[in-house]
Amino acid sequence: MNRIEKIIDSSQVFYCVECRKCSSICPVTRVYGEFSPASFVERCLIGFHDEILHSMDIWKCLECGLCESVCPSGVNFLDFMREIRNMAKEKGNFGIVAHEGVFESIAKLTTKNDIKERWIDGEIDEASNIAYFVGCLPFFDIIFKELKINAKNIADSTVKLLNKYGVIPSIIYGCCGHDALWTGNKELFNKLMEKNLEILRKKGIEKIIFSCPECYRTFKMDYPEMDIELMHISEFLDKNMKEKIKGENEKTYTFHDSCRLGRHLGIYEQPRNVLKKIDIEIKEMEHNREMALCCGTSSWMNCDWKSEEIREKRLEEAIHADVLITTCPKCKIHFKCTLSHKNYNLEIKDFVEVVAERIK
Repeated sequence: MNRIEKIIDSSQVFYCVECRKCSSICPVTRVYGEFSPASFVERCLIGFHDEILHSMDIWKCLECGLCESVCPSGVNFLDFMREIRNMAKEKGNFGIVAHEGVFESIAKLTTKNDIKERWIDGEIDEASNIAYFVGCLPFFDIIFKELKINAKNIADSTVKLLNKYGVIPSIIYGCCGHDALWTGNKELFNKLMEKNLEILRKKGIEKIIFSCPECYRTFKMDYPEMDIELMHISEFLDKNMKEKIKGENEKTYTFHDSCRLGRHLGIYEQPRNVLKKIDIEIKEMEHNREMALCCGTSSWMNCDWKSEEIREKRLEEAIHADVLITTCPKCKIHFKCTLSHKNYNLEIKDFVEVVAERIK
């Protein structure tokens, strides 16, 4: 059994019955036309292995998981695509990386250097066995300065909320390796993972809180099993917020389920529960929870006018609201990028920013 046959076997793509439900729902198929998960699987099963490994189609997939949510056969298309990308990269097929590959360069640097400067406001205890994993947030305000992402406010808001509910965390900066893993760079991913695991061991960490769904997903699903409790900030708040907080609702709100926190991790109700507790009523978009549309760009790949078309489709569903709330910093970046040159009369805010503003 060759390597691709092993990938086919482990991801169960041979169970595909060609119903094409995946292609009917795939956001990339809608804008590219010639790409579809089903046809990609078929080509692989027929034996067009060399053609697939040199095809740019493998970089079009958003890994959003919509295909898996409707597949009646249980095909693990995301695992299949991720492993195929790893092989493709080994053969020199690197895809088109956005922002001139700066985030891969940053990830490589973080395998060797630590961020020493105190970047976050709030009460912090570096001896604490509860950590807040910040991820790549410190770099977003520098690279996307013109978009006014205010990534620092996401981190500050997270620490403020942790402090409010009795946690004084230690801080772990650095890249989790999500993008390296999903763009076929397993070597870089393993270096980042090993460094992060070593930091956890040295600090004696027993619990990690995440504000980034991609970091949370990576630690929970791609790192080896650890005797450490992992929580998204929405889970932490849903568990620890006992009171209801009244507030003035001069604006209307809608909620964007990010692909990683939603379809990958199955977390839909916890952020909604928290928003209810702070007296915010969500006006749901047409596609929500398991069927939520993707923001259009993943792992900083193929950030072009086609991905913007996917993003516009999502923003059009949100125009009945004044504020779109998301749990994913990258979704915020991509939405604000589109809003920088197209007017939807819509404000984009991170979940923790909205909650922290309500809590004194």
